[in-house]
Parts: sequence; C-alpha cells; structure tokens
Amino acid sequence: MFDRLTVAKLGALSLAGAAVILFAPAANAMSYSTSGDGTQVSLGDTIGSMYDQLTVGAYQGTLQTGTIILNPLTFTAGVNATVPQVYDNLSIQETMTVDAGTPQELTIPFDLSINYSDTLTIIGGATLSFVEGGSVWQVVVNGLTLGPNSGGTMDANLTAQVSDPPAAPLPATLPLFASGLCAIGFFGWLRVRKNAGLSKAA
Repeated sequence: MFDRLTVAKLGALSLAGAAVILFAPAANAMSYSTSGDGTQVSLGDTIGSMYDQLTVGAYQGTLQTGTIILNPLTFTAGVNATVPQVYDNLSIQETMTVDAGTPQELTIPFDLSINYSDTLTIIGGATLSFVEGGSVWQVVVNGLTLGPNSGGTMDANLTAQVSDPPAAPLPATLPLFASGLCAIGFFGWLRVRKNAGLSKAA
C-alpha cells in the first residue's frame, strides 16, 4: 500500500523523468577553423608580375547546419592579356579542424580564365566528413565565381553547406519507463484516496 509521501515522491520522479526526456540540454556548439592557402599568387603568370593573384584567408567560426564561411577571398587582376588563356588545373590546398579534432586536408579546384576581363571560378562539390557525437557530418564546398574582373580587386567569402545529421532517436525503453512511473503514481494516488474514504466511512 502506498502512503501520501510515497505517491508524492513517485509523482515528482515522473515529472523529473519527463523533464529530462523533453528538455535535455542541447549539445555544446562545435567550433571550426580553416588554415587558408597562401600559395595562390601570380596565377597563370609566367613573367613574375603581381597579377593575377588569389588570396585565401584563414577563418574561425561556430559550426552549424546550413551555410558556413570557409575562407575570405581576394581576387586581384591587373592589365589583362590580349591573348585569352584558360587554366583549369589550379586548386586551393588547406586544412579544416573541427573542435580539437585532427586537421583534415581539403582540396578545392578552381579555373582561371584570363582575357580582357578575368574570371575565377571555384568548382563546388569538394567534401569533407567527420564524426562528432556519434553522427557523421558532411561539409560540401559551394561553387563561386569571381569576375569578370577588368582590373583591381574583388572580395568574396567561400562558403560550404554543412549537413544536419539525423537526430539520435530516444531509446524505446525511456517512454515505457516514464509511462510506468506515471501509472504507478496514479494508481497509488487512487489507492490512498480510496483508503482515506474508507477511514472516514468507518
């Protein structure tokens, strides 16, 4: 037989269990950083001039699902060639680190079209995967076009899409456990109420 104190304890335990299930705190936010690539200078140039240049900056941020910034870019063009030339074997080489994990290599290809006005096209689709909290996350680089640039500098952010890993389902026993606690509390309350009524009748 349950007394009033036992019923109160069971009720409080049921409420606490439901609160833990429904309002559990979210996982800590993950940070990330990219190294950038400082080697992209004098793109497609054979005479050692300062043009064309691509500066790929490092970046730090908080990882989230959706769009994130990978790198700030600056594309500089100067006096443009009178003979068109296309370079399609260029790439950005950098590392990306999530939280305190191991830095991963990320290779991002791009094309450079040199003409009266220059255009730099970053090829999207480069992918990096990592495991965090038992889930596999993916970072997919977005494509980007800088240009036409007839002289001077153009700035832009290279971005990526971060996948939303499927939420981990609650163990099947948790709802059953919570339901059992509620049922014990309810029937205990009915028994106490019934006994209280019998005592008054006597």
